[in-house]
Amino acid sequence: MMPRLFASSPFGLLGARMARTQSTGPLTDANLGTILLWTRDFVGMRKFYHETLGLPVAYENPHFADLRAGSCSIALHAEREPHLRSDNWHLEFLVNDIHAVAGELAARGVTVSPIRKERFGQIATFRDPEGNEIGLEEPPKQRR
Repeated sequence: MMPRLFASSPFGLLGARMARTQSTGPLTDANLGTILLWTRDFVGMRKFYHETLGLPVAYENPHFADLRAGSCSIALHAEREPHLRSDNWHLEFLVNDIHAVAGELAARGVTVSPIRKERFGQIATFRDPEGNEIGLEEPPKQRR
C-alpha cells in the first residue's frame, strides 16, 4: 500500500503519512525534558528566547538560562571551550529510574556514561549512531 500524501506543512514541505508502529524500549515512557543549546553569544540568545519569543526564565546564572516551553525546557549554555564541541545541541529525556534505563540501554549495546548526581537530579549521557549526545535525567522525587 502506498503512503498517502498530505498537504504541505507551514514550511511548504510535502510529507508522507506513515503508519504508527508499536515500540517498546528503555525510553518508551520517557518525556523529552530539555533541549540544551550551546551558544557563543549567550546574552543575545537569552534575549531572543526570553524577550523576543516570550519564554519565561525558570532559572539562570551568568552562563546558563533555563527557559520553559510548556512541559519542556530550552536550556541555553555559554560555550566555555568551543573547540571541544562539534555540536551545539543536546536532547535530554526525563526518566523515572535512570539506573534501569541505563541498564537496558547497555543491554542493547549502547555505551552509557557513568551516572552522576547533580543538584537537579541524576544524569547520564549516551550517543546516537551519528555521535550526537543524548542525556538522561532522573529528577529528584519532589520535582516529578
